[in-house]
Amino acid sequence: MPTIDDVLREAESKGVRFVELEYVDLFGTLRREILSFNTFKSRRSGAFDASSVGLSEIQWSDALLIPDPDTAVIRDGVLSLLCEIWEPFGGKRSPKDPRFIAAKMEEVLRGEGMRGFVGPEMEFTVLTNDLKPVSTLGSVPKINYHFSPPSDPLHELKLRILDELTGLGLSPEVTHHEVGVGQSEVSIKASSILREADNVMRLKKVVKVVASEMGFIATFMPKPVPGDNGNGMHIHMSLWNSEGNVFYDASDSYAELSQEGRYFIGGILDHIASLSAIVAPTVNSYKRLVPGYEAPIYAVWGRANRSAAVRVPVYRKGVRDSKRIEFRVPDPSCNPYLSFSASFSAGLDGIRRKIDPGDPFDENVYSANPDVKRLPRSLHEALDALESDNSYLRDIFDEASLESYLSLKRKEASDVGSWPSDAEYRAYLYV
Repeated sequence: MPTIDDVLREAESKGVRFVELEYVDLFGTLRREILSFNTFKSRRSGAFDASSVGLSEIQWSDALLIPDPDTAVIRDGVLSLLCEIWEPFGGKRSPKDPRFIAAKMEEVLRGEGMRGFVGPEMEFTVLTNDLKPVSTLGSVPKINYHFSPPSDPLHELKLRILDELTGLGLSPEVTHHEVGVGQSEVSIKASSILREADNVMRLKKVVKVVASEMGFIATFMPKPVPGDNGNGMHIHMSLWNSEGNVFYDASDSYAELSQEGRYFIGGILDHIASLSAIVAPTVNSYKRLVPGYEAPIYAVWGRANRSAAVRVPVYRKGVRDSKRIEFRVPDPSCNPYLSFSASFSAGLDGIRRKIDPGDPFDENVYSANPDVKRLPRSLHEALDALESDNSYLRDIFDEASLESYLSLKRKEASDVGSWPSDAEYRAYLYV
């Protein structure tokens, strides 16, 4: 485990001239300041106005950035470090620091004798400068899955993204064209909750920068193109203890899923309405969570069922290490530190309380229209749920942090929700 001294020695040997200190706010926005190498070498930290990014009040707004040496990356003469956020004047770690919330979730799991691993599928849409999805003559909504060149106009972009991610040490695993026009997906190797959230932030940055350099706009909006599939961030989750994968049970004929795995799913489904406010946290998120576009709308689970909110992959039998559950509600507009942590918190609550997820659902949910709990239809509805159902989050969110999140998101839901859309102009301009 490197120290900051180790990082500085390596940076100096490689001729680093600048240091980029990065941090993340409650919305999941990656922010930064740049210091000269000599300035950072003497200070070993950064400073900023936390009130300007919703992390403190204006009357107590000074905050420190303490770099995490495990996140050090050196590229093109710049040392980049993700940072912890600390309160000023010898104060404590900021409870609103999303990286701190993820670290607390890992600590809670360690207290239960477990570790959590998570691997996201990151979907994004590439647009031209006039905000049209990049397409070929063969591109038609909902039929572009696994297109290859020349039908895939984003082939070169994806290869460049993989190169950049590999250079950052992020271990990309798979990329391909997705179902939507101009839509692609990149998956990275699973890791711990905190480290994988770090990886997501850097992946999103790489995708946007590479697209910009090629003259495109890459967006992680949940629903950027009407009438086509939206962008999800399906998260694959597993729990491990000293004996191995907690979710695996070879004797289970349905999905080789343990009773603990079922309880974990039960916790997610029980809290799915309030979870939605964190894992699908924008007004636009609820334009994705509608029938017919491979996005979940009902709180059901099943094996290999991509219309369910929770899917248990069953590609191969007898592979203990790969047994996991896939939570399909999250989208890439979320803050990954909060989303991963809240999802594990809900699942852990299911294990603690032995919450039965009910029978698995093996039909097409959209066609079956089951009489079960439905996901929220709007951000306001999800926030109402979070306001009334949040006790399962108390190990990781203090009251002030949760209130700040709710307040910021209430304002966003009201402000953005009040703007008329192009569709409303077309439908109502002449009423």
